[in-house]
This record gives sequence, structure tokens and C-alpha cells, in this order.
Amino acid sequence: MKLGVKMFFCITIFFSAAFLSCGAMLISIFYETAIEKEIESTSQQFQYNKFVIQAALITRKDDWIKGAADGLSGIDFIASDLNGTAALFSPDNTMLFSSFPDQTDFSGLLEHARSGTVSYQFSEIRGRMHLLIAGSVHQNEIGAYLITGADVQKILLQHERLIQKFGYIYAASLFVGIFFIIGLSMLLTGPIKRLSASAQKIADGNYAERAAVYGNDEVGQLAQTFNRMACAIEDKIKELSESARQKEDFAANLAHELKTPLTSVIGYADRIYQKDLPREAQRQAAWHIWNEGMRLEALSLKLMDLTVLNHKEFILLEMDASQMLAELSSDVEYLMAEKNISFQYKAQQACVKTEYDLFKTLFLNIIDNAIKSGATQICVTGRTQSLLHREPDEKKSAESSFKTRSNSLDTPDLRYRIEITDNGCGIPPDEIQRITEAFYMADKSRSRKLHGAGLGLALAQKIAQIHDAELTFESDGKSGTSVTISLINWG
Repeated sequence: MKLGVKMFFCITIFFSAAFLSCGAMLISIFYETAIEKEIESTSQQFQYNKFVIQAALITRKDDWIKGAADGLSGIDFIASDLNGTAALFSPDNTMLFSSFPDQTDFSGLLEHARSGTVSYQFSEIRGRMHLLIAGSVHQNEIGAYLITGADVQKILLQHERLIQKFGYIYAASLFVGIFFIIGLSMLLTGPIKRLSASAQKIADGNYAERAAVYGNDEVGQLAQTFNRMACAIEDKIKELSESARQKEDFAANLAHELKTPLTSVIGYADRIYQKDLPREAQRQAAWHIWNEGMRLEALSLKLMDLTVLNHKEFILLEMDASQMLAELSSDVEYLMAEKNISFQYKAQQACVKTEYDLFKTLFLNIIDNAIKSGATQICVTGRTQSLLHREPDEKKSAESSFKTRSNSLDTPDLRYRIEITDNGCGIPPDEIQRITEAFYMADKSRSRKLHGAGLGLALAQKIAQIHDAELTFESDGKSGTSVTISLINWG
């Protein structure tokens, strides 16, 4: 059963029961009040009649009662003074006087009257309901029984008319209320239906669908929460789609990177095996096999490093940043001298947390990329920087820079900025955002000649994430590249 139907029946049943209960209570209270008033009025008449009879007993003794009982005299002298409908009986239950209709049964009342208590009962006389009050009248050991009555048929008729009118009002209210409840149900369930329709569209693949928000009540807050959830789902779907695309690209690129050197190895090995080649031709073929083998070795080592980084926890230790950069720079100075590259470094002291071997791999990968880009000058600087006061020259356009970082919930205001700049060929601005993808190479021909596999910067990005560091690439594609590693400065 739908929510709107449930609401309709529940509200209808609740208000119907409440309306009927309240109406029944009000009608019952009205009826009881009217009866109580009638009993009070009849009781007053009974007391009045009792006083009249007591006065007659005082003045005339009981002679008139005996004479009326024997049929010798009448009691007209007090009958005219009695109020309302009344009946008078002698101690032996002989009727002395009655203004009630003939054949009215007083037996039950007389029995209660003889007990010395005043009692009342409702009795139907000639099709009309009467209230009868009975009691004994005593004066100087002289007594009689008095019954006083009142016609209460009008109260019963009023009660019936009230019930009838209430039925008409209840039917009209229920008829109008049904339309009101239907409208209320539609008003309350409308936003939920629209929310359900939006959820169905999202389930069908339209992740850009959003629910309309009306007001700031619970349903409006639910729609807002639903939209935030939809945004999170859309972002997650995009992330998963991108991850799936990257995995497909990774598999395709891996297959391609393996196929090319293996084809060369197989081809040159078959040539040596099938033919008698001159010594120089054999050396050339062997060199090609060695060269492609070196490429395969570099590829396997890089893949192994990526696998280890994804599945191992690393402990970061506090180090002096200037001392660490000095050691790393001394490790590459011989290579710079061998390739006639001008190398400079300058670093301020600061405390950073690193895993030395991993950070060395990150540093060497960036230096190796600079060398492969044909750089003749490489400069390394390290300095402390506040996140609240960035220098103007750091504000580069998004088209010529790319930054990767891992999210941190507790990042200090101070960072230690390590900048590695070169004057190589640079990176095209339209390709700079993809350089950290596995197997991506901006210049494929040059990278393959130098045994590159397009995994160096992917490793660098992963190591930066382990250190909770920002890794920024800036280049205009013409005048070199600037790579910035921003570490947390711990003091």
C-alpha cells in the first residue's frame, strides 16, 4: 500500500474516531445534565408536596387520611396545593389521591418508600417517559407515602434530535474532510514522490539529476541531504570511471611497452640464430637485444616499486631538510659533471618528516626527468613558506601548472618548499596534467631511447602522497620546467 493511501486511511480513521468520541461525550454530558436538572426540579417539587402534607398532618391529625382511606371524605383541601403530578397513599398502600393517568404501576416505588428512603425511577406511562420520586411523610407518628412525578419525554426527544443533527454534521464533516485529507496527503507525499522519481533517474544512470528543494522542513532537509548524496555518488562514479579508464590505459600501455622490446629481442635473436652474420652484425644485434633488455628491466623495477608503494606502510622520521638536500645533491653531482650540466643547490634549515630512501627515489626521478629533457642547468632550492602568505610569483595559471596532493585533516601553517628548476625542453601545457599517469610520456621517442617507461613521475606522485606533500609542475612548454615539493614543516 502506498504511503499516500496509508496516510489517507490513518488520518480518516483517527479523526473519525476522535470526532465520534467527542460528539458522543458531548451528547452524553448534555443528556446527563438535563436529567440531573429534571431530577433536581422534581425533587424540589417532592419536598414542596411533602411540606404541604406535613402541614395538613399537623393541623388535622390523621383523621382526614383515615376518612379518605375509608371513602368517607376526600382530600380536595390539599390536592389543589400539591405541585406537579402527585399521588398519595395511606400506610396500608391505599391510594388516597393521584393525578397520574389510570393504571399507573407504583408497586416498586412503594416498596422503596416503606424502607424510609427517597428513591426515583423512570417509568413509561402511556407512551411517554416519566420521572417518579417516592418517599414517606411522617409527622407525630402519623405517616403517608408520597409520589411526585414529571414528564421527561421532551428530554428524550431532544436527545434523539441532537443525535440526528450530530449524524448530519458528522457526515458533512467527513465528506469535506475526505477532500481535505486527500489534498493534505498529496501535499505531504508530493515532495517524496518527486524525490523518488529523482532517485529512479539516478538509478537509471542520470547521475546529474537533482531533487527540487521546497522549504526548510524535514522533507526539504531530506531533499538537501539527497542532493548532497547524489553529488557524492556522481563524484564517486566519475572517480571510479576515471580509475577504470586509467586501469584500462595501464593494461594497454603495459602490453604495448612489453610488446615493443620483446618484438625486437625476438627478431634480433632469430636473426642471429637463423643466419651466419658477420661479427659486426652480430654485435649490433646483441646490442639491440641488450638495449631492449635494459628497457624491460627498468620497466619491471618501476612496476615493482609501484606495487610496493601501494601495499606497504612507511615510517616517516624527522630530518634536517638542509642536510638531506645536501646529501641528495652530492649523490648527483658526479652525474652532472659527467653530462656537463651546471648544478646548484641552496637550502634553509627546517625539520621535515620523510622516509629517506623513498624521498631519494622521488628526488632522483625528478632530476632524471630534467636530464632527459635536455637541460644544461638544474637548480635546487629549499626554503620555509607560510600557507597564509604566498608570494606573487607562485600564482601561475592553471593551463601551465599541475599540482597533486593528498588530503590532510591536520596540516600545519608552515610548509617546506623544495623547488627543482631546469632549462630543458619543458612540458606542453595541454599535456602537463597527465604527466603523473602511469606509462604517459610527453615525448615518447626520446623517453624510449633513454630506457624510459613513463612510470617515474607516477612513482613520484605516489611517494609525495605518502609524505602528505604537494607536488607541483609548472611549465610553458618552451623554457624548462619547475617542480615543487611542498613538505610539512614541523619546526
